[in-house]
Amino acid sequence: MLIISIDKPLYTIIDVNNAYLKATNSCREALIGKSVFGAFPANPTDEESKNIERTIFSFDEAIRSKKPHTMSNYRYDIPIPGTDQFEERYWTTTNTPVLDEHGDVVYFIHSPINVTELYKVTQREKEGVEALQRQRQQLYSTFMQAPVGIAIFKGPEYVVDLINPSLCEIYAKRQTELIGRPIFEAIPQSKGQGFEELLDNVRLTGKSFKGSGLPVTIMKGRKLETIYFDFVYEPFKENDGTISGVIAVATDVTEQVNAKKRIEEAEERSRLAVQAVGLGTYDLDLLTGEIITSTIFANIFGFDDPVQRDEYVAVFHPDDLEPRANAHVQAITSGKLIYEARVIWKDKTIHWVKVEGKVFYDAKGKATRILGTLLDITEQRKAIEEQRKLITLADNSVDLMSILSLDGTNSYINQAGIDLLGFDDVEHVLRVPISELHDPAHFVQVEQEVLPTVMSKGRWEGTMLVRHLKTREIFPVYNNCIRIDDPISGAPIAVGAVMRDLRPEILAKQALADSEELLRNITSAAPTTLWMSDEKGAVTYVNQTWIEWTGCEYAEHLGYGWLNCIYAPDRQKVAEKLTDEFSMHDLFEVEFRLNHTDGTIHWCIITGQPQFNDNGNFSGYIGSCVDITEQKHLQQQKDDFIGIASHELKTPVTSIKAYAQILERTLQKRGETQEAAMMSRMDAQINRLISLISDLLDVTKINSGKLQFNETEFDFIQMARELIEDLQRTAEKHTIIENYSPVGLVYGDKERIGQVITNLVTNAIKYSPKADKIIVSASMKNEEIIFHVQDFGIGISTDKLNKVFEQFYRVDGNMQNTFSGLGLGLYISAEIIKREGGKIWATSSLGEGSTFCFSLPVHRTNL
Repeated sequence: MLIISIDKPLYTIIDVNNAYLKATNSCREALIGKSVFGAFPANPTDEESKNIERTIFSFDEAIRSKKPHTMSNYRYDIPIPGTDQFEERYWTTTNTPVLDEHGDVVYFIHSPINVTELYKVTQREKEGVEALQRQRQQLYSTFMQAPVGIAIFKGPEYVVDLINPSLCEIYAKRQTELIGRPIFEAIPQSKGQGFEELLDNVRLTGKSFKGSGLPVTIMKGRKLETIYFDFVYEPFKENDGTISGVIAVATDVTEQVNAKKRIEEAEERSRLAVQAVGLGTYDLDLLTGEIITSTIFANIFGFDDPVQRDEYVAVFHPDDLEPRANAHVQAITSGKLIYEARVIWKDKTIHWVKVEGKVFYDAKGKATRILGTLLDITEQRKAIEEQRKLITLADNSVDLMSILSLDGTNSYINQAGIDLLGFDDVEHVLRVPISELHDPAHFVQVEQEVLPTVMSKGRWEGTMLVRHLKTREIFPVYNNCIRIDDPISGAPIAVGAVMRDLRPEILAKQALADSEELLRNITSAAPTTLWMSDEKGAVTYVNQTWIEWTGCEYAEHLGYGWLNCIYAPDRQKVAEKLTDEFSMHDLFEVEFRLNHTDGTIHWCIITGQPQFNDNGNFSGYIGSCVDITEQKHLQQQKDDFIGIASHELKTPVTSIKAYAQILERTLQKRGETQEAAMMSRMDAQINRLISLISDLLDVTKINSGKLQFNETEFDFIQMARELIEDLQRTAEKHTIIENYSPVGLVYGDKERIGQVITNLVTNAIKYSPKADKIIVSASMKNEEIIFHVQDFGIGISTDKLNKVFEQFYRVDGNMQNTFSGLGLGLYISAEIIKREGGKIWATSSLGEGSTFCFSLPVHRTNL
């Protein structure tokens, strides 16, 4: 520091300390007693810093105010000893007045502090701040003037912190509408398009995102528009590295995207057009012989993928190779290649192709290249062939076929039409207007009805009259007309017609009517009822005989009304039989009683033969109904006679059997064994006679409904075993093999069911004389006992199987005298099984044996 006198303007230095001397590179002798401004004259920087003026002002201010006065950061360079150079120094100096006891300033202390380094640091910071401000201003200017959209979105709400005009223009918003607002609030239509998730991911992970050509829907004006962006999302980091938002840089590429789309769409349309017509393309290098083809080209040749040229050539039809070669030669001269040929695929199918191409030449006129297309014209060829076939068909049709031009003349009539209408030839057809083909009175229909209807509705059909050009005969035809439209414009271009001459049909209908009338008269006169039904069983026809029998009107019998004429107790049986047979499409036959118009009950038998149409589908029945009342009366008389005769024979035969047994025992006691054996054989014949008499009695009881049944619960298998055991004793040659499954108890007439088993087993033995075994079996199925008796005998032909359960049926031909019996056993057995609620049936192969079966319900109500 310096102690300075207040002797203005000299300001003499009174004293100085060492620190000052060191700081200013000076010595005490050079300073003490000297004027401050003499010791420290103005240096080279004073011109700029004005330090002398500032120092005088500070001295004066301290003396005047009697308070310390400070000068901050002023420059005063000090000389470097031994040189004429100065060392840059900055100072902060305080001038402190020293007062006497009266309060007057006696001198002041000049205390400078060297702040050079601090000043320079401060200046550098200031310059850095200014440079940063300039840079920021430049960046901001660049930011605001950038041709791409830039924005900074802050916080999780993505508040718009900064946004440039380019992005505002993209958003169609002013800056004032966006700054300080969450971006999805300012542009609500951009919500839900995936941008929220993208921004969140960048802000939370710090990973940038780059999008290319992404669409966004925003409101422009008063309508929503989809625009496309290339954009980048970068995390916005604070000085401490934390991510506080996202920087968005976006470029509107809508025009480029739309242009690209238009190009792609054009290419796609071209591709689709080529594909739609199945057009193959090729590029043939005439210098190297190499060919480049599309996949469709290869497919048309029958290959999955493009192949070498020689492979394509190899599949051409041999007959088409020369025309193909000629076409290539002509193309070199004409500049155009075109030909049609056949190719043979791997599956040996033949396909037609059409090849077209343009020849390209080099500067010397040499053909170097062919660019062209290939089209599969197989269907077109087929269409031409089909057209030829249709024309041939039309020309050979028996009906008239024509095409009428809109000028009123026929452009085409087939040969049948030429003959039908009396034309001379095709040229004659073209000259004659259609008005000449009708009587004037009849042509009115054509003008006012037929043609207007065809033109407005597209078709007309009906009967009309035409006139023969030569004979002038007017005759009816059935005409079916259609309007023919242009396939492109849809405008009518012609009228097609198919006419059928109705004269043969009219004659045929009359002949049919006459024939039907004759048939009706014949069937009405027939003594037998005739009937027809549809596929549902509903009657569609009955003849006069049935009407006379019943006394009801014809209409009353149609459908199912005819059932009402049947005697009430039989009506349900007939209806059920009808339903069963109709469902099976089998031969229909049933007996019933009829309420006859004479007031009595008549017995009838109705039969029906199933009918099938040309497709093999069932179409109903045709049948007859015969009055068998007389036969029934005769049968009843026969049954009555058999019943009386059987009863009358039974007593004497029983007596004869008793006498024979007594005689047999008497002769045996006398030792007359030969005579006793004869009596034994007579007893066996008497047993046969008794069996026959019993069968006849059973038949009469069955027919009269008096066959008695004694129902009890019994063990079926035990009963069967006992019967088979007895029958095995009498079977000298056959072994009866038994196969039983547990069946439990059965409720029924044990004796009658046993009678059936005995009959079936004895028949099996009788009709298998050359076999040595019989197989019987019993099992349970669906709450029914199934009993089988199988033999290996003569068998029964298929056409006789349905008759074996009829009365008095016996084997035919040479076998009739070989096997004895009346043919009643199976009939009686069938009736017993039916009365017990079961079923009986047989299967057989002629010469291989038969199997007779019956089924019985296990649980049956005792009625």
